[in-house]
Amino acid sequence: MNAALLILSSIFQPFSVSTPILCLQNTTATFDDLIACFYNYTVPQQYYSEDTYVAAQPSSDQLLAWEALVSSLLSVDGNCTSVVVPEAIADIYGVSLFTDSTSGLQYCIASELNALDGVYANGWGLVAVPATYDAVELTVHLAAPHPIFDGPTALQAAALFSATGARSLLISGRHREAYDTQSDCVIPTSATTVYYKTDPTHDVNEPFHSASTAILEWQRANGGCPSDSCAIIQLHGKAETSCPTDAMFMSSGIGSSTSSVAWYTDSTDRPIKRLKNALIQSFAPWNVSLPSDSSCSLTATDNVFGRLVNGIDASKVCTHAALANTTTGEFVHIEQAWQSTSPDAYEGWAEALVEAFGGAGEGK
Repeated sequence: MNAALLILSSIFQPFSVSTPILCLQNTTATFDDLIACFYNYTVPQQYYSEDTYVAAQPSSDQLLAWEALVSSLLSVDGNCTSVVVPEAIADIYGVSLFTDSTSGLQYCIASELNALDGVYANGWGLVAVPATYDAVELTVHLAAPHPIFDGPTALQAAALFSATGARSLLISGRHREAYDTQSDCVIPTSATTVYYKTDPTHDVNEPFHSASTAILEWQRANGGCPSDSCAIIQLHGKAETSCPTDAMFMSSGIGSSTSSVAWYTDSTDRPIKRLKNALIQSFAPWNVSLPSDSSCSLTATDNVFGRLVNGIDASKVCTHAALANTTTGEFVHIEQAWQSTSPDAYEGWAEALVEAFGGAGEGK
């Protein structure tokens, strides 16, 4: 190719257009409206090439700054506008005080500032907390690791967060297959299963995992996560053909071995047991199950955050599963049929969360 053609070729190559994300400028929005707006910027399936994935990943300094920002947000008590975004990510993230136009409730939100070609420029995730400690009603951290892929679980998590006064909300900014290259973290035993690099439940390099870890460390350093009042809950959605008899299948990151079944069925009060009972009250016709009473295989034993919560060292969560004798119960993983994630189920879900964890608000 001669020089002239090379220049013309470079001129007409596709290029990305950066635009500001304006969701927070809608002053008539409810909190749920706001999250729906941000949800539209989720990095979609098969979006990244190797180069664009690497470019979107945080550097080591940016990762530390991201974790520090998450921790700072959790410490907000009426001072949201004073939160300083670390310099390393100041051009990527902003922190904003948002007032729900209907309820009047206020939230402190860390969100990305810019989009590339209509999607998050980085896709690390969104974090929200009540703007004051007094507004916290439940010491429950809600997370949606798989937006789009798992159906509307991100919107569900947001609705339950705002309806219950939960401690925090974390939503991934990427489809789990945004970069469809196999992860070198958790290697599935099944030849038909693939975990991708942008799947934050199976790859520790995803910023969502780092944010989850920061939330866990903050909670443990600030009163701990007592079994009778606290949990870190991941909301997932399952295919209709997966465990079809279960409307909701819950686990704490251990499977159906003899010791695990004993953990689920012993007399110890655990978050997952209380939540199961509360969900049965809210959704009496539906089947709400645990590994001790269902053959469903979606037990989250490969979930890297679940492994971390359950006592596996951070350096080993890619390769070592949790054991029943180290499982804390703080982690609750919920697989849901489509009807459980629909807006029609939000009220029942909120009632169940309050029943299982109510009366232990941060500021109460």
